[in-house]
Amino acid sequence: MSVNPLQQKANAYYRIGLICYAGLALSLLAETWWFNPPPGSVLSISCLQLLPMLLPLPGILKRGLRAFSWLCFILCFYFISGVLDLWFRPHQPQGWLITAFSVLLFVSSMLFIRWQAQAGRHLAQP
Repeated sequence: MSVNPLQQKANAYYRIGLICYAGLALSLLAETWWFNPPPGSVLSISCLQLLPMLLPLPGILKRGLRAFSWLCFILCFYFISGVLDLWFRPHQPQGWLITAFSVLLFVSSMLFIRWQAQAGRHLAQP
């Protein structure tokens, strides 16, 4: 049985989303641990940075549309953080990476939601 074109598009954006998700998480960790280590406990600050991203992760791995919707809301905070980092330190790459990964993850998540929902409706038709 071949996969319909709508499901192929959804699968492609799902993979892109997972890559951007990992890239954003690694960028946040690299900023906290190596590039701009804050005063205080680096481990607790890393946990606070990554916790909002990790909340929808079980649903994301199950390809849940609602989890991707919540991820899009959560990504607004990471986007703002990246833009602020860009504004105050434009010469450092971390602000660029965080902003780029958050935007790419947002767009790929929205496109995955679109194509997965359409593929589901297509399969439900008699």
